[in-house]
Amino acid sequence: MCGVFGFVGESLNLRTLKRLATETERRGRHAFGFAWVDQADRIHAYRQAGKVSDHLGLLAMARGAKMLIGHCRFATDGDPSDNVNNHPHPCDGGWLVHNGVVANADALVADHELVLQSECDSEVLAALTERADGDHVERCIRAAMEAQPDPLVTLTLWPRPARLVMVRRVNPLHWTQTKGGFYLASLSAGLATPRAEVTDYTATEFRFRKGHPKATMFGF
Repeated sequence: MCGVFGFVGESLNLRTLKRLATETERRGRHAFGFAWVDQADRIHAYRQAGKVSDHLGLLAMARGAKMLIGHCRFATDGDPSDNVNNHPHPCDGGWLVHNGVVANADALVADHELVLQSECDSEVLAALTERADGDHVERCIRAAMEAQPDPLVTLTLWPRPARLVMVRRVNPLHWTQTKGGFYLASLSAGLATPRAEVTDYTATEFRFRKGHPKATMFGF
C-alpha cells in the first residue's frame, strides 16, 4: 500500500511533519525514509526498516529544510531489512519516493536494459526518470507513463536549484497551503484545513521564485 508525505516552503514545522509521518504510517509500517534540501541547496536522505512512529526524533535531521519528501513502506518486493530496498531511491542526483506497484517492472528492466541496485520495483521509476528526455517534469511524467496502467504517486526531489515534482495517477494524494508553505500527504487527516485532493492525472512542479515557493501544475 505505502504512503508518501512532503513539504515545500520557508518554515518547516516539525510538529506538523511528525503528525504527517505518523498518519502516513497507517499505509506502511515496514520501513520509512525521507530526503530533504536544506537552506544551502544541499540534498540529504535517510532510510531504515521499522515504524516511523518509533523514530520520530530522527525527523529533526530535516529541521530548516525548504523541501522534503517522505515515505512509509508496506513491503511488496524487496526485504525491508536490506536498506537498499527502502525509499527514497536515488534518482539522477536526487531522490524519489513512490506509492504504488509497478506490475510491469521486470518487462521495463528488460526493455530498457536497466541496472538496479535493489529488489524494489519502485527503483524502476527512478531509473526510467534518469533515462528519459526532457525537463524534470517531462521526465517524471514519462517514467510514470511507462508504468501503465498502474495507479501511482511519485515525489521526486532535486537540489541546485531546489525543485520537487509530484505526479498523481489514481492513488490518493492531498495538499494544503499554510503560512509556512505547502504540505503534501497520501492521507488528508494530518493536514491543516483547508485541504484539497491533488487533481488526478497531473504533475506539479514546486520551485522557489524570489524566495517564495510556487507550484505549477501540468496535465498528462
